[in-house]
Amino acid sequence: MNKMLSIILLQILLHYSIATAINYTLNNNLLTITNSENNIPYLTIDISKPFITTQIQQVNTRYHLGSFRFKTKVLEQFSINNNISLINDNDKLTLSGNLSNKRNSHTYEIHFSINNDSSLQWNIITHDTNINYIEITFQSKKEEQFYGFGEQYSYLNFKGKKFPVFTEEQGLGRGDAPITFFANLAKAGGNKFTTYCAMAYTLTTAKRALLIENSEYMEFDLKNPAEISVAVRSNNISGRIWTGEAPQKITEQYTAFSGRMPQLPDWAFGTWLGLQGGEQKVKEITKNTLNANNPVTAIWIQDWVGKRETKFGSRLYWNWLPDTNVYPNIKQFCTEMNAQNIKVLAYINPFLADYGPQTEVAIANNYLVKNSIGQDYKIPVGGFNAYMVDLSNPAACSWLKEIIKTNIIDNGFSGWMADFSEWLPFDAKLFSGEKASTYHNQYMVDWAKLNREVIQEAGKENEIIFFNRGGFTRSNKYSTLFWEGDQMVSWQQHDGLPSALKGLLSSGISGISLNHSDIGGYTAVNKLPVKYIRSRELFYRWTEMNVFSIVFRTHEGLLPKNNFQFYNDFEGQQFFARMGRLHFALKDYLKFLNTEATNMGLPIVRTLNFVFPNDINTINIDNQFMLGNELLVAPVLKKNSTNVNVYLPEGEWIHVWSNKEFKGKCNVEIYAPVGKPAIFIKKKSDWDDRLLETLQNI
Repeated sequence: MNKMLSIILLQILLHYSIATAINYTLNNNLLTITNSENNIPYLTIDISKPFITTQIQQVNTRYHLGSFRFKTKVLEQFSINNNISLINDNDKLTLSGNLSNKRNSHTYEIHFSINNDSSLQWNIITHDTNINYIEITFQSKKEEQFYGFGEQYSYLNFKGKKFPVFTEEQGLGRGDAPITFFANLAKAGGNKFTTYCAMAYTLTTAKRALLIENSEYMEFDLKNPAEISVAVRSNNISGRIWTGEAPQKITEQYTAFSGRMPQLPDWAFGTWLGLQGGEQKVKEITKNTLNANNPVTAIWIQDWVGKRETKFGSRLYWNWLPDTNVYPNIKQFCTEMNAQNIKVLAYINPFLADYGPQTEVAIANNYLVKNSIGQDYKIPVGGFNAYMVDLSNPAACSWLKEIIKTNIIDNGFSGWMADFSEWLPFDAKLFSGEKASTYHNQYMVDWAKLNREVIQEAGKENEIIFFNRGGFTRSNKYSTLFWEGDQMVSWQQHDGLPSALKGLLSSGISGISLNHSDIGGYTAVNKLPVKYIRSRELFYRWTEMNVFSIVFRTHEGLLPKNNFQFYNDFEGQQFFARMGRLHFALKDYLKFLNTEATNMGLPIVRTLNFVFPNDINTINIDNQFMLGNELLVAPVLKKNSTNVNVYLPEGEWIHVWSNKEFKGKCNVEIYAPVGKPAIFIKKKSDWDDRLLETLQNI
C-alpha cells in the first residue's frame, strides 16, 4: 500500500470512529492527540516521516569506579514503511505497521489510551524479541523549551542537546578544565551529562510533560528544533504525557503518579554539622559552634564505622558496625547529644567491605551480587574491593534492613546518609534473574525504598531522615531527602558552585522537591599539577546560597586538613553562625514550602520560569532562583565578585538589605558583599512582611 492510500485509510477510520476518551485529528500527515479537558496537545506525529526506527545492537560496556562507557555496533536496522493503519477501539487508539530492511521485517504497534489522571498513556510493542533498540520521534516547535531530566548540573534548558538518561558516578570535572583532562587519564572524568540521578522526565514550555517509564539506558535528542526523539535500549517503550495550563499544575499531576516527598521533622530546619575525627573532636566543635549562637540541631558523623588506610588515603570501613576506638559508646554519645536537642546522623551504603563479620554472613547466605561466572562480585571502589548487596533478593533486603535497625536506629541515630547505589555493573548476575542493564537504574529506587521501609517498620516515620544522592524515576516516592553528591571545591561551571545551583533547579522540576548540596563542595585535589582546595571565599559564597535550601549542612570535604573549615578561626565561626541564624529564621517559611512539596509535589527551590512561565525572559536563567513563590535569590557564583546582575520578573520587589523597591520585568545591578547575598521579597504577597522582618533582624 502506498503512502497516499495509507493516509486515506487513516482518514476513513477517523471519520467513522466512534466517540472515545481520545481526541485526535489527522491533518496534512500530522496525527495529533489532544487533551479534551484543556485542549492542549499531548503529542503530534508526522506519519509522512520515519517516526519510528528499531535496531538489533551489540553493546560493549566499559566499567570503572562507577562510570560507564558504551561502544555500540548496529547489527540490523529497521525503518518504517508505508503500511500504516490506525484503529480506534474501546477507548484505545492503535497505530501499527511494519518495520523492515532489505532482508527482514517485523511488526510494531503503538497503543494510546487515557489514564484516570487525564494523562496520555502510550506503549510501543515490537514483535521481534531480537530487537533491543527503539527510537520514536514526536513533533515539537522551535519555541518549546525542555527542563528537568533529573539532577542535571551543566544545563537547565536542554533544547538543542542530545544526551543520555542514565545514572552513574558524575566523574571529576564533568568537562571543566583542566581537572577533567587529568581525571580522564585515570578513567575518572565525567562529562556535561553524567549524573548521580537521572530521570526520564521533562517539563516543557508547551504546557506538557513527558515521562518514559522504562529503566533501560536511553537517549533524548532535542537538536532538531522541530522534533523530540527518544531512544531506549529495549524492545518496548512505555510513556506518559501530562498537560496543564501552568507548570505547577502539571507538576502536581506528575508527582501524584511518581511520588511526593514527606514532611521533615522539626529538628531538620536547624544547622547540620558534618564532622568526623572521634567523639572528643566532634563534641568540642559542636560546643564552640553553639557558643557562637549557631542554631545547631544535628551532627552528621560519617566515621562512626571507623576508617581503613588505602593507597587513596583514609576510607570509611564499610562493615556497618560502630567503631569503639573512635566512638567508645555510640549509644551513650547519641543520648548525650539528644539531651542538648541535637540529633546524630550516621552513614551507610549498599556495599560491604571485602572482609568482616557482616561480609561473612552475606557470603554464606548468597546476599551479594554475582559476577558473570556466578561468583560474589568483588568490585574495585578505590583503594580496596567491596561487595554489593543484591537488592533484587528479598532475603538480602530484610537482612540489610535489620543491620540498619540494630546498628543505627537502636543506637540512637536519627538519620543517615544513604550513599552510592549507582555502581551496579552491567555484567552482574542478580537473584531475580533480571538483566543488570535493565535493573541498574532501578537499583537506586530500590535502595531508597529499602531505607524508607526501615524507618516505617521501626515506627519512626517523620522522625528519622535518610538522604541519598543516587536516584532514578520514582526515587522521590521513597526518599526523605536528597543531596547532590560530590561537587568539586571550585567556582567552575560544570562541577563547582554554579553546578550545585543547576542541580537543585533541574531536580526540583523533576519531582525531587527536597534537595541540598554539601556547603563548600566535597571533592578536593592536592596531588595533580593543578590543585583544587576549598578557599574561605568559596565556602562563604556556598554557605550564602545554601541558606535558601531546605537543609543547611556542612561537609569537611575529601581533604579536611587542606580545605577551609568554618571552625578553624573566629571569623569563620562568626560568619557561619550568622548564616545559620539566617537559615533558621526561614524555618516557618521552609516548613510551609515543605507542606506544599508533600501535598502538591512542588519544589522548594524553583526556577524563575516555573513561577513566571509567561515571562520569556526567564526561560534560560540558571544563576538565580525562587525559594517558593515569594523570595528571589541571586547568589554570587563568581570568584572575587561583589556585584550581581539580577532579573526581576513581573511585580514589585523589595531588596532585603537596602529596603529599596523595584518594579519588575527589568535587570538591576546589586551590590552583594560577603554576608549580604542579593535577596528580594515579592511585595504584596502572603509572606512579604514576615520574610522581610525576619531576614532584616538577623
